[in-house]
Amino acid sequence: MPKQIAFVTYETPYAPAGGVAAVMGRLPYFVKKASGLRTVVLTPYHHRIEKTSRLDTRKVGEVQAIVAGQVVKLALHRFDTELPWYFLKPDDPDYFSGYPHPYLVGKDKKDSSDRLCRDALLFGSAVNKALALIAPQAEWIVMLQDWEAATSVLAAEKDSRLKFYLTLHNSYDAPVTDEELIRHGIDYRDYPGFTVLDRALPYMGQTVFTVSDQFAIDLTEDVFQSEVMAGHLRKQLKPRLLGVNNGPFVDLHIARSILSAAAKGDYQALQVWKQRKRQQALAALAELAPSRARPVWGDLQKFDRDAQACWFVMAGRDDTRQKGYDVAASAVQAFFREGGNARFFFFPIPGDEGLSGLSFLKRLAQKYPQQILVFPFIWREGFLATLQGASFGLMPSLYEPFGMANEFYLNGTVGIGRATGGIIQQIVPLQSPSCYSQAAQSRARRWHASSSPPTGILFRESDQLDSSVDDFRAINAVGYKATSSRDRVKERSRYMLFQAMSNELRISLNDGVHLFVEEPEQYYKMLVNGIQFIQRSISWDRAAHEYVRSVGLTSH
Repeated sequence: MPKQIAFVTYETPYAPAGGVAAVMGRLPYFVKKASGLRTVVLTPYHHRIEKTSRLDTRKVGEVQAIVAGQVVKLALHRFDTELPWYFLKPDDPDYFSGYPHPYLVGKDKKDSSDRLCRDALLFGSAVNKALALIAPQAEWIVMLQDWEAATSVLAAEKDSRLKFYLTLHNSYDAPVTDEELIRHGIDYRDYPGFTVLDRALPYMGQTVFTVSDQFAIDLTEDVFQSEVMAGHLRKQLKPRLLGVNNGPFVDLHIARSILSAAAKGDYQALQVWKQRKRQQALAALAELAPSRARPVWGDLQKFDRDAQACWFVMAGRDDTRQKGYDVAASAVQAFFREGGNARFFFFPIPGDEGLSGLSFLKRLAQKYPQQILVFPFIWREGFLATLQGASFGLMPSLYEPFGMANEFYLNGTVGIGRATGGIIQQIVPLQSPSCYSQAAQSRARRWHASSSPPTGILFRESDQLDSSVDDFRAINAVGYKATSSRDRVKERSRYMLFQAMSNELRISLNDGVHLFVEEPEQYYKMLVNGIQFIQRSISWDRAAHEYVRSVGLTSH
């Protein structure tokens, strides 16, 4: 029987929410190349998301699933790029109706959680039938992405032609009752447990992948992961985890001639390039007309455009349990309270709490309107130039499976990050700053020799906080309602852990300003080191060959 590979994923570049979409836009193509096998991607048809609905797909078949005794028909649609993409489209539009991203499907937190689990179970029930329709005689290597795709294991018949492997892009999981499984025609007695992953893991291939070496370690050793997020999976995961670092998410945006000169110690062209990007960003600011759909927090007219100032940028979707916008807001306020001088650009993509959940950033920008601008929308005209003109990109992540430091460096910006997950591997820390604590050092030295050329700044709060586990539990619970009077920063500032994270980031901001303003040669040397390090250390080709090798296939 011919072997084929299927990536099964709830999120794609055609229905993005976070890092999974970025990985799915690259990894399947490289795995196809590395394996020499036909490779497909199978995903839900998220009909409310324009990137999906505007695709010119064609119907190639139909499968059926049984939910509570009723037949649900799902059309199988195909879209061809460098490899075939298959979409499962239910006849009932109540399914796969997430907006603005695939996971936001309910009117509140509980409703969204319940509906997402329901939709994922339907998806899983249809996956195996769809694969049989796509290639009836194939022996499938099924690469599942996170718990939403792992439901297909629970719905699978004991078919030797399906071999499942799981990749964890995060440690999220979903409780699922026996009754819910029965509703979807699954015999719960075959899959004991309390969550999707707890029930499904025993029936997958031995290797469980994660998207960085360090996150594989964090899942069973880091306090947040091993005690709070994935504690129920620790025993199952510990002997099985394999970190496979992702490749870069962007191409290099600096001319090689500029980098070649900088590598020899001539930074003039690099400095000119960066100043030009700043001018482009400021020109885009001058043209920006805020609207209800594109609000800007801060004062566009009075914003201080000092060309020599240190610029900090933070970007990405606002995941309340992961991203750290609240940590950044708290640290920035303390930075200015103590007389700090810098400019801050925040580009949060609203998460499950919507714009109201970002009210703490709005208040911060209103307090410091000449130093802070917040863009809670995708500002295509000016984001890239702002990032490239910035001094530092911030990653105060509560946890980080892989991280976007590579995007900072390849866009000509140095990274500052909390020492967690893939951030540690992507930033070689400068050892002289005040923020380089023992906690940061103990993690960094696993991957970087003390003699390695530094590329950025790492910080980490003390490991000696007695309240860490309880504080992480409270943060993970998101047990508050975002309102105008009680925002996330106010809620979390009562926890010692949050205060410690904020304080260490504040110290890092001071270290960054000093480096950029007082030691520009050291700054540009680190930037060049960082670009070279990213180019040497991560690669989609290498990632793909590691996946192929680990599932027992011969690299092509």
